[in-house]
Amino acid sequence: MNTRNLPALVDSRMLRLLVFAGLYVAQGLPYGIFIVALPTWFAARGYSSTEVGLFIAVVSLPWTLKLLAGPIMDRFSFLSMGRRRPWVLIAQAGILFGCLMLSIGITDFYWLLGFGFFVNFCAAWQDVAVDGMAIDILPENERARANSFMFGGQMAGISGSSAAGAWLLSRYGLGSAFFVMSLCIVGIMLIPVLIRERQGEKLLPWTEGEALPRSLQLRETKWKRIFGDLFRTLFLPMSVLLVMVDFGDRMSSGILQAVFPILTTQELGFPDTFYPEWTAIAGIIAAVFCVLTSSVIDRFTALRAIYGGFIFKVLTVCLAGLLAAYWAMPSVMIAIIFTFELYTLWLTIATVSLFMNLCASKVAASQFAIYMALSNLALSAGSGLLGPLDRLLEFHQIFFTVAGINLAMMGCLLFFNLDKHKARLKDLFASGGNAIESGPPDR
Repeated sequence: MNTRNLPALVDSRMLRLLVFAGLYVAQGLPYGIFIVALPTWFAARGYSSTEVGLFIAVVSLPWTLKLLAGPIMDRFSFLSMGRRRPWVLIAQAGILFGCLMLSIGITDFYWLLGFGFFVNFCAAWQDVAVDGMAIDILPENERARANSFMFGGQMAGISGSSAAGAWLLSRYGLGSAFFVMSLCIVGIMLIPVLIRERQGEKLLPWTEGEALPRSLQLRETKWKRIFGDLFRTLFLPMSVLLVMVDFGDRMSSGILQAVFPILTTQELGFPDTFYPEWTAIAGIIAAVFCVLTSSVIDRFTALRAIYGGFIFKVLTVCLAGLLAAYWAMPSVMIAIIFTFELYTLWLTIATVSLFMNLCASKVAASQFAIYMALSNLALSAGSGLLGPLDRLLEFHQIFFTVAGINLAMMGCLLFFNLDKHKARLKDLFASGGNAIESGPPDR
């Protein structure tokens, strides 16, 4: 097999955008079916808010374990195939295995919980590998646009598996839903199989190629140095501040994410396909909007984009709480779902872009993985809070609580200064640390 003429990510900007978007589709597929379609299917069959919240919390928990994946990927890799691509292939094989196992028609709640955990664990590991690849390859002036494509792809995966999964679950059952998802994963696996990170690397283990000098230079073999660099960069003041702000935002989104399946089916009596289908449509529209406006984030900075997202979120969540008497009107609930998807995706893209700019190249996979793990821990924690909150508050009061959390986070963000963070990174490097400046290394 002649692989020399096949493209590499560093060769083309558009190729990078499309490949990263496609890989994020694969990560969105498990998320949509396990965190949107299945919880709604459970709610329609009489499962309690505690059980639905527990399911969402457990299957999303692997996304918090990404902090384990980062150091392992920084320490171990098959460099002749690239720094991150082998891990992408391994993770996608795991996703495929889990979906094929579920396609035999398992219906027990706890078996679904276990396989949901496993599939999302593999998707989370793929996410770490893809994010590390993105930080390694993307120049800083491409990051917001790339993130819009990436999260647009993820939203396409989430939306497709939410809507199609809900329909397949309702009409044909669990086995058919997961068999179709397995076919989708097989198709997406062709992307990392056929496209290398850089020219000169192996496409497959048995093809021609070798580890490039830049990959060997960035490889770290000592755990002590990896964790030392990681500790120093993570605990810089601006890093801690942004983690705290993002945690509050994501926790509040996790609360609402668990509210919607219960609210739409058990409280308002909508069909079990209502929320997944409208979430899918809203997600696609939000993704298209964010892709078309991603240049705004690059031009006006991610920090300003986050401020705008917080203002929009606080206002629309408060308005949703005030409109509680009209929630039974489909048009009102659809509008609430649309705004939720829009501000969630906008804030995610802007915050991730800002997190990328905090990363030091040598420990980028580990550092960014920890940021994203904490972000997903917040989402899982928020979903897990639904049971206690449901016993204490009415649903409209939960909306007001979410708005209050985000207003407080917006106030904390006033103290953020990216220039100070970059200056501290340079001082750290100048004083003998190994955590070199933020941004991708030279290609």
